[in-house]
Amino acid sequence: MPAYKNPPPRILRPRVEPPTLDEAITAAQGLSDLPQEQAEIAANLMGVPVSDVVPLVRKAANRTMVTTPNRAVVVVRRPVRTFSPRLAEAMRR
Repeated sequence: MPAYKNPPPRILRPRVEPPTLDEAITAAQGLSDLPQEQAEIAANLMGVPVSDVVPLVRKAANRTMVTTPNRAVVVVRRPVRTFSPRLAEAMRR
C-alpha cells in the first residue's frame, strides 16, 4: 500500500477591497447630522478633497428611507403537552 502524502496547505489570502466613497458617506452620516461635517468626515476617510465629496453628500441626503407600516405581532401560546410516564409507556406498545 503506498504511503499517503499530505498535500501542502493552501495559502488562503483574504480579499482586500478598499472602501468606496459611498461607504464613507454612509459612515459619516452615522457619525454626524450636519451635511458639511459629513462631507469633511467622508473626505478625511477617503483622502480626497472636500469639494469632491460635497455634491455626493447632498445627493445621499436626498435619499429617503421607505418604511413599511407597523404591523401588529400576535403571539399565540400553546400549552405544552406533557405525558405521564405510564401513558408514554402505554403509547409505545
